[in-house]
Amino acid sequence: MKSEKRKVKNERKNILVRLFFINVFLFFIFSSTSVLAEQKKLSTGEVYLENFLAKTQTLEAGFQQTLRAYDGEVLQQTEGEFYLQRPGLFRWNYKTPYEQVIVSDGEKIWIYDVDLQQVTVQKQSSGLPATPMSLLQDSSTLHKNFRVTPIDEKNGVYRLKLESKSGESDFGEIVIGLDDKGLRFMQLHDQFEQVTDIVFSDIAANKKLAKEIFEFIPPEGVDVFGG
Repeated sequence: MKSEKRKVKNERKNILVRLFFINVFLFFIFSSTSVLAEQKKLSTGEVYLENFLAKTQTLEAGFQQTLRAYDGEVLQQTEGEFYLQRPGLFRWNYKTPYEQVIVSDGEKIWIYDVDLQQVTVQKQSSGLPATPMSLLQDSSTLHKNFRVTPIDEKNGVYRLKLESKSGESDFGEIVIGLDDKGLRFMQLHDQFEQVTDIVFSDIAANKKLAKEIFEFIPPEGVDVFGG
C-alpha cells in the first residue's frame, strides 16, 4: 500500500513539473513583443501573432489541456483558468483532475499541489537553459530561436508552426492557432514524442485584473520546498 501511494505521489510530481515547464513556456510567448516588423512580408497568421504579442497586456481565459502519447493515447486531461499580466505576472488554476496552482508574482514562481499539501518555489530568474522559458525571456528571442512557418487556415483560424532552431528546447515543434481576436490553441510536441494540446476559451484581453490574483501565501501547515 505504501509503495502504491509513493508511486502515485511521484507520478503527481512528474506531472506537475511537466505542467510547470509548459505553462512557463506559454507565459514567455505571451510576454514576447513584435519583432518581425518589416523584415519580410507577413502572412495573415503571422500578422495575427504579431498583433497579439504587441497589443496584449493582460489576458484571462479558461483552458483545457490534453497530454497524448505518440500513438494518440490520452495520458492526462486537465482544465482550469489562466491569467496573465505584463510584466512578469501569471497564474494557472488547475481544477481537474487535481487541484493545483502555479503563480508568478514577478519575483518568484509558486507551485502548489492542494491534495499533496506541497508548495515548490523558485526565483523567476532561475530558468533552466534547456527549457523554452529561457529561449523566450525577451522580445527578440521568439524569432531568433524559432522558425515561424504558416500551415493553413480553417474557419478563420490560422495555424503557424514554430520549430526550434537548436536542440536545447524541450519542445522541438509548436503549432499555434490564431484568429483576428488572438490566440485560440497551442499544440506542443516534446522530445518524448508526446503531444500537449491546450485550447483556450472565454478569452478576455486587456481587462483590469485584481492584484490579488498574482499573490500567493503558502497555506498554514503545507510543506514548502525551495525559495
